[in-house]
Amino acid sequence: MLTKIDHIGIAVHDMDAVLKLFKNTFGLTPIKIETLEDISVKIAFLPLGEVLIELLQPTAPGAGRIGQFLADKGPGFHHIAYRVGSIDQAMAQLKQQGVPLRDQTPRPGGDDSRIAFMDPAGTQNVLTELVERAHEIGAEQS
Repeated sequence: MLTKIDHIGIAVHDMDAVLKLFKNTFGLTPIKIETLEDISVKIAFLPLGEVLIELLQPTAPGAGRIGQFLADKGPGFHHIAYRVGSIDQAMAQLKQQGVPLRDQTPRPGGDDSRIAFMDPAGTQNVLTELVERAHEIGAEQS
């Protein structure tokens, strides 16, 4: 079902400051930055080997789930995302096993992906995302 770790999500208040920190400290630069207006979040993907770091900033203070997360817990680790070949099959298998899901159907994610979050109650309180990608982030699309 899981093919690899896709990314690690980090909630931030100030995307520009964190991007500068990652560039100056670790030499990492984003390969994709986009805003998902429907969920009030700006995201940036930074490659690190085979894994991406996803920075998440609310589009306005307190906006959306990321804004609420920051208000409750402050900046830091938000979630881990695993790549799946078929999100529909993965979700069906998890439902059959009785694993609780936050999202009952896949929804659009960053860079034309399809995503779904598992309920942290079923993953030892670790927010876990499943990701199905049509292509690798940063890859040329035709």
